[in-house]
Amino acid sequence: MDSSAPQGHEPLLDPQGPAVIVTPINFSNSPLAVDYSSFFAMTIDNLLTPDECAKLQSAAGQDWQTLSKGNSFRECQNILVFSPEWASALYNRIVAHLPEDVRALRKGDKGAEIIAGPSHLKASVGARKTVWRIKEANERLSFLRYQPGHHFKPHCDALYARPGKDERSFLTCQIYLNDAPQGPGGEPSGGETRFWTSQVGKRQKDLETMDDTKDKQETPFLDIKPKVGRALVFQQRMLWHSGQEVKHGEKFTVRLDLMFERHFEKL
Repeated sequence: MDSSAPQGHEPLLDPQGPAVIVTPINFSNSPLAVDYSSFFAMTIDNLLTPDECAKLQSAAGQDWQTLSKGNSFRECQNILVFSPEWASALYNRIVAHLPEDVRALRKGDKGAEIIAGPSHLKASVGARKTVWRIKEANERLSFLRYQPGHHFKPHCDALYARPGKDERSFLTCQIYLNDAPQGPGGEPSGGETRFWTSQVGKRQKDLETMDDTKDKQETPFLDIKPKVGRALVFQQRMLWHSGQEVKHGEKFTVRLDLMFERHFEKL
């Protein structure tokens, strides 16, 4: 399937873009402060207009494939679209709103070490130190459809390394393509992206039961609600999150990795 715009035709997205609202997620002032006080996440409201969301979603087509992983750990549907054109258009919208200290991850910077991890920043060449500079969005776009009962249990996103290149993904961008519909009587529809306190050391079966009432009362979390055109950008390393069960309607998102390239520079 081809989601690209032919050469010479109008761009996929208006270069001007809508007026956005950028909101850093301050974990230090949240129930997750103990684990994530210096971790990075942010929302960008109105990154895409509703019409642009519909255009992007139509690029995926309708060939939905069922994803089911291990004892209902993950249940949803997806379509993978490989499109450098869409990846570039989305990246150009996203990157302008990222903080400078996130666009360039430098050795010796505490925030950079939390996002990239000390092992990725330790190399140096003489007086030149490691700097990972944001480069682009991975051309692999993962479109996701969550229907009632679908969910994704707590996990951390993997850092993607391009074969043969000194590139890594350190950030995930999740773009919500529709508003979560309300259930009967205004009942919440579910589908939140939920950040959990660190689950390091927990067994798989413990993660599978984290939605039990007891766990909801005892385990701290922070929710981001689906909203059409909203982007959620967050570090992949060590930041536990889930896709909460959809109760009513459908939830559509597209997920992409933001890629960084390693440089050696005098700091």
